[in-house]
Amino acid sequence: MCGLYGFHSRGRPPQADLLRALAGLAGTRGPHAHGHANQGVRHVALGALRPEGVAGVTGSVIGHARMATAGHYQDLAAAQPLQAGRLFLAHNGTVPGHELLAAAHGLTLATGSDSEVLAQLLAQAGTLAGQAAVLEALTPGLPLALLALEGDTLTSARRGHPLHVRRAPEGTYLCSLPFAGSEPLPDATVWHFGPQGEASHALATTADLRRNQGGPAWTP
Repeated sequence: MCGLYGFHSRGRPPQADLLRALAGLAGTRGPHAHGHANQGVRHVALGALRPEGVAGVTGSVIGHARMATAGHYQDLAAAQPLQAGRLFLAHNGTVPGHELLAAAHGLTLATGSDSEVLAQLLAQAGTLAGQAAVLEALTPGLPLALLALEGDTLTSARRGHPLHVRRAPEGTYLCSLPFAGSEPLPDATVWHFGPQGEASHALATTADLRRNQGGPAWTP
């Protein structure tokens, strides 16, 4: 159970009080480490998230509060957002067999976080459809919520795990927990928020996998 928050700018800074509030909400879901990525720079620290840490943030940003499920809870290298090239990833979920997946794709992992293989392959995917395919391959039908920031494009995805969105004149706000004016991001979807507007792509659900892989004989 990790916490996510983010903001995609439409050329204007976020409402400072609202962004701090979202960071505070996300922080209730992860006591072990926290961080955010903004303007191509990653900031991470151990311990509980302090909302004042995002004071003065301008432009698009994603943040994460970690509840460790893979890797040691005091491993700062595993704190998120993780970075893979120009892409920063904040992820709530698991990637089963991540070391085997990394080996299969010829990846070198630098952390004990299972989310790292996801970050590296999303960075290689490029397109919205390509990123959806990565999510399908690495987390087939499994619960997830994620935010990824690469340049001026913010990617968000949700299947099962909570992620809420609010669109405002200055940009789009996202958070794991509901907040004033927000609504759930549509389930089983991945979205791009970018300079050209919004685009979305469907993700398979657990029900889809049961139907395609033998019904009751298949278990998540």
